Amino acid sequence: MVIKNKFYRVKLGSYFLVIMNLFLMLMGQLFSVVEGQPDTPDFLSEEQLEPLKKYEIALTANEEKHIGYMSKLNDKYSDALGVAKERMVKIGAVRAINALEAEIGRIKANDTRKSKDIEAAPDYVRKMRSQYDQFVFRVNNLKRSRDGEALYATDRSLAELQLELTKSDQLEKALKLRQYREEFKRPPKPKKSSPVNKEDDNKEEINPPEDPEPVDVPFEPEPEPEPEPFSRGEYGFNGDIVRPMTSEEMDKYESQLGSPPERTARGYPAMIASIQRKEVTEITLGKIKRWGLVRPQMWKGKPYWTATVTYPTTSLFGTFDTEGMAIISGNRVLEWRYTGSGEEIP
Repeated sequence: MVIKNKFYRVKLGSYFLVIMNLFLMLMGQLFSVVEGQPDTPDFLSEEQLEPLKKYEIALTANEEKHIGYMSKLNDKYSDALGVAKERMVKIGAVRAINALEAEIGRIKANDTRKSKDIEAAPDYVRKMRSQYDQFVFRVNNLKRSRDGEALYATDRSLAELQLELTKSDQLEKALKLRQYREEFKRPPKPKKSSPVNKEDDNKEEINPPEDPEPVDVPFEPEPEPEPEPFSRGEYGFNGDIVRPMTSEEMDKYESQLGSPPERTARGYPAMIASIQRKEVTEITLGKIKRWGLVRPQMWKGKPYWTATVTYPTTSLFGTFDTEGMAIISGNRVLEWRYTGSGEEIP
């Protein structure tokens, strides 16, 4: 039916424009949620935006460190593979040579995916690959953990600002900031660019060295079992992984946490006592290069103080700095875990 009345045509056109605007606004909100990049509230001042700027700086720094760690790890591993290849050339092991050449090519291209070709390599090379996977697992998880820490710290700052707005009766702004925080904390979309072992995607993370010393590669060590799978949670945190505390948890558990462990000239007494009792064997007091900060964190739904140490660990293809975390309750260490991956330290 053709509408001839001019008044109705104008009226319907207005309704149509309103509906289209609502539709575009809705789609814009949906795309914002999907991309995980909410618009920053326009009422925030430069000073109030400072936590978000620090967050971006922290993510950039974490990415640069991750790239540096992976570069050193790949260089060490590919050098060790080169030594293994020379040995295979001397004995004329063609299949092993081809397998090693393919592995070297992938690693130099920053492709950490495990290939079936490696099965044609000698036993000790397969063991090197297993250790390489464990280091990659720790490197990647350490970055996720650091990114998560930065996000939680930023959200705590935003929560404090939200409380200030509420107390000053700026309720509309407080509500908008709360909505922004909810979007801000959503997990980001998975990225395809980061070199991850797709076949063994449950292996990643570490803290390689600043100046690692090369280690001679033994020719025939005993075979070692493959690392067990690891299920990752949001930002690398699941129920058994130590994670930062939210602003709400900080308020809730402040009295339960008590005073943080004090660090002496030698380190944290509880951690020193644990090492001396040999509750952890991979870490010795003489190997510790650096004592980290003490932090309030959540583990298995309960609040604890944690502190870290940096110490060297040796693999078949080099020595790398590793970060270990102590979960502290009172004057005792409950457990030692690798920072980020959450694996128990032997």
